[in-house]
Amino acid sequence: MPLRWRADLECLLILRSRHLRNHPGEIGFPGGRPEATDASIQATALREAEEELGIKNADVLGRLSSIPLFTSDFRLEPFVALVEQDVLLPEPGEVASVLTVGITEALSEPHIDAIPFTGWGRPMLSPVFDIGTNHLFGGTAHCFLELLQVLAPLMGQAVPPLRPGRYTWADVKPSVAR
Repeated sequence: MPLRWRADLECLLILRSRHLRNHPGEIGFPGGRPEATDASIQATALREAEEELGIKNADVLGRLSSIPLFTSDFRLEPFVALVEQDVLLPEPGEVASVLTVGITEALSEPHIDAIPFTGWGRPMLSPVFDIGTNHLFGGTAHCFLELLQVLAPLMGQAVPPLRPGRYTWADVKPSVAR
């Protein structure tokens, strides 16, 4: 989860290419499967950030919760890192575009849209964030919400409440022609 300071603290996201086999056309963070040469999951995250966005010398600040992805057999293992570089080099085979979301902007919203679902036998809400004309949803949105929960007290703000009703899963999942 790369963060960098501009006018606001911003989080860098990627819009995944539509031809990818897993999670095509979805917003995510740089990442991927571990390789045999990766010394750790953190090393995987740093390697993937460099491969997908050209990020070098990221300063890892910490790790957030591991999150299962219900639409695939993957888990998100998010590491938060501060990135200083201005120029990013998106890998065109994997990254359709680079997106940013300001942390103060996200915390200033009156509410966070959410989709109701049942998980672990109880009703739950899954956050949805509008990023331009795209939707950040699912496991990635849960990671981003956790990031907001960590950063909000440090910024003297509260996390907006989740509010269901605006979106359904059909509204947010990208349609991908195969």
